[in-house]
Amino acid sequence: MVSNKYNWRWKKIDLQARIKELALNKGVDVIKFTSPEPFDNPLLDSTRRDPHQLLPSAQTLIICGIYIGEFEMPNARDPHIGQLSRLILSNFYFDVVEPLDVLVSLLKNEGYSALQCGGYPDSYILPLKLAAVRAGFGWQGKNTLLITKGYGSFIALGGIITDASFELDNVKPERDGCGNCEACQKACPVDALKEPYKLNVSRCLSSLLEGAELSAQTKKAMGNMIMECDLCQVVCPWNKKLANAPVKSNYKWSSHERFGNLNDFFKMSNLIKLSEEEFNKYLGYGLVGIDYHIFRRNLIVAMLNSQDEDNLQQLKSLNLI
Repeated sequence: MVSNKYNWRWKKIDLQARIKELALNKGVDVIKFTSPEPFDNPLLDSTRRDPHQLLPSAQTLIICGIYIGEFEMPNARDPHIGQLSRLILSNFYFDVVEPLDVLVSLLKNEGYSALQCGGYPDSYILPLKLAAVRAGFGWQGKNTLLITKGYGSFIALGGIITDASFELDNVKPERDGCGNCEACQKACPVDALKEPYKLNVSRCLSSLLEGAELSAQTKKAMGNMIMECDLCQVVCPWNKKLANAPVKSNYKWSSHERFGNLNDFFKMSNLIKLSEEEFNKYLGYGLVGIDYHIFRRNLIVAMLNSQDEDNLQQLKSLNLI
C-alpha cells in the first residue's frame, strides 16, 4: 500500500509540472522555483526585502521570464520616429502579469495562497531582479539590470509568492559576466551609471522622461526618445550576441496587433495628432507609465530635436510652439 506521504509528494511534483507546463503555454520562456528567504539589501523596504512580511506562510518564490529582445522599432535611428523601450512594445512595462494569472488561479484552486508581483508600483511585492539572480537566471550587471547568457538583459520578469512547498531549483550563483566591459556606462547620455552596478535613478533618462519637468540637458540627451530608454542595454555585448542569433521565444503576442505598422504609428507627426482618448486606447498609463500630458510634452521636445522642417511647421500649426 502506498503511504499518504508518498502520495502527497507525488501530488506536489505533479502540481509543479503542471505549473511549468501552463507557464510555457502562456508564453513564459524561463520558470524557476526559489527560496522566499529575506533578501540581503538594506535599500529595500521591509515588505519587499522579506516575502514573509506579505505571506507569513511563504514556502516558494516562482520567478518567470519572457524574452522581449525582438520588440524593437524597425528604424531606431530615424529622427522622425519616436523611440520607446522594449518593455513598452512587449506590453510588460509593469512586469509580466497576465501570463501568470493562470498560475495563481491554479495554486488557489489547489488550496494554496498565492500573491502575484507587478501590475502597478503598489504591487511590486518582490525585488524581481534579486529573486531572479537567486533562482539562477543570471547576474545583475553593471547597468544594474538582470543579464542572462541565453536572453541577454532583454527579459521581462514576473513573480509569485506561495505557501506551496515545491522542489527548489538547485543552482549556484551565476558568475558575473560583465568583466572589464564599460559599454553601458559609456553609452548612458546622462551619466546615470558613473559607478558600475549602481544606477542613479534620479539621473536615469527613463526616469527623467516621466518627471514633472525636463531640464535642458535632458531635452538634448533624449533625442527622439519619448518613452523610456534602452541605450545601456542596446550596447551590451550579451544583447549584441543575440542580434546575430535570434532567440526563439514562447511569447507569441505581437506589437503589430495593437499598433499595426510600427513606423507609421510611431511617426511623430502621427503621434502628435492623437487625442487623449486615442492615447488611452492605444497607449495609456497601463502600457507606458506616463499620462497624456507628459507624453505630449516629450513628443514635442523630440519633434524639436529632429530639426525637421515639416515637424516644426506641424507644431506651429497646432500652436504648440
